[in-house]
Amino acid sequence: MPELTFPAQRVVFAVDFILIKAVAFRNLSDACLPDWIDSIRAVEAMDFDTLAPGHGQLGTPADVTAFREYMVDLWTAVGAAVKAGKTLEEAKAEIKLPKYESWFRYNEFLPLNIEGAYRHFALHWRR
Repeated sequence: MPELTFPAQRVVFAVDFILIKAVAFRNLSDACLPDWIDSIRAVEAMDFDTLAPGHGQLGTPADVTAFREYMVDLWTAVGAAVKAGKTLEEAKAEIKLPKYESWFRYNEFLPLNIEGAYRHFALHWRR
């Protein structure tokens, strides 16, 4: 997990894997979502006040939890679509995750996030 902590300042520096009020970048080309979610949980377990994500605004522990919830919701929705036999195009048309529609690049990157999660889930899911 790429993180640095600054305990005296109560800051965690976590670049490129936790975003603040933004969906994940593009199609998650090199991501393993279950591992990514576990890494976010590890940050959630830390004692800090401020998250420095490397890009954009600073965040709080609540922002870390919100991003983990997004990733879990994405993974769960895509997994359900794959298990139901939906095609990628059907999944992209049906999965909306409206709880996050105010997040940065939601409209642009959610379909790509679905694509990446679908690819990973379809490769690794055993019927």
